[in-house]
Amino acid sequence: MLQEKVQAEGRPTPKYKVASESGPDHDKKFVIEVIVDSIVLGRGEGKSKSTAQQEAAKSALAKLKQ
Repeated sequence: MLQEKVQAEGRPTPKYKVASESGPDHDKKFVIEVIVDSIVLGRGEGKSKSTAQQEAAKSALAKLKQ
């Protein structure tokens, strides 16, 4: 949904970056940032990169709706 929204506005595809990762290998915690136009639109946390990406996208969508 985030990708569709930003591309509909003529902006580039969102990029996801691992901001941090912590914890032992069997219990990692990832923090992911979603970036559009060199601006961090959202951050998300999760036990997997994909979960953290989804949370970051939700955060960015909420910010864009404001």
